Amino acid sequence: MHFDILGHADVLRALCNKVSDKIDAQSVACNMLQCNTLTLGELESIQSKRTKPVKAARKLLDIVMNQSSNVYSCFLDSLKKTGHQLVCDYIIYGSYGGA
Repeated sequence: MHFDILGHADVLRALCNKVSDKIDAQSVACNMLQCNTLTLGELESIQSKRTKPVKAARKLLDIVMNQSSNVYSCFLDSLKKTGHQLVCDYIIYGSYGGA
């Protein structure tokens, strides 16, 4: 699959409100830490918002927006690996399965 990852911050900024309530930031962030694309401090920052899942997801999105396209690619891959394929598709294609 080929997709344009240039301008990923703009894409995530535009979709933040639509996807932040659909992401389990804890599992995605843990996967990203295993891929060495998040620091332990960033993971801890996300985990500190465990009781507020939407805020945790927004924190994760903020981190990804401010990082390189490599981090963005890992974020998309981590979404897939943690059961968020529909969210990944929405970010890439702009819809949930054509909905």
